[in-house]
Amino acid sequence: MEGIKGYLVSIVAACMLTVVANVLVQKSPLRKIVRLIGGILILLVAVMPLLRLDMSRIVDYLQGSEYSFDTSAVEQTWQSQLSEHIKQTTETYIENEADRLGATVQATVTLTEEEYPVPCHAVLIGTVDADQMEALSEYMETSLVIPRTEQEWRLYGTGE
Repeated sequence: MEGIKGYLVSIVAACMLTVVANVLVQKSPLRKIVRLIGGILILLVAVMPLLRLDMSRIVDYLQGSEYSFDTSAVEQTWQSQLSEHIKQTTETYIENEADRLGATVQATVTLTEEEYPVPCHAVLIGTVDADQMEALSEYMETSLVIPRTEQEWRLYGTGE
């Protein structure tokens, strides 16, 4: 920490010295030369510590330390978020289609456990008539690939 503090103090000191020199020769013909020398001074103060670095020690340090990142937690989080997104989106699609048909349905979807989960089962709770149920079953089978055998209906009346 002291090394960084000393580095920053030396850069600030070089900048201050350059500013003072520029103020002193403000309207002199030497102004351009003083600015050039001040810029070179700041550049040298900033770069010299970097030139003195022992790169072999840095390389040895980096090779000796093992950097590893456990991606399983990231993958698990990603998989969980993907599954939740697909589940919510599919449920919304079903409920919107039911609403379009004039039925009132709450959908709960189950997904497969694959890398890219797909809907495999749906529980539908609500009020629908036979025509609406047929149309919604057809929609789920063709658009969402949920077979009729995996569509579980819990009806509370008719939508008449």
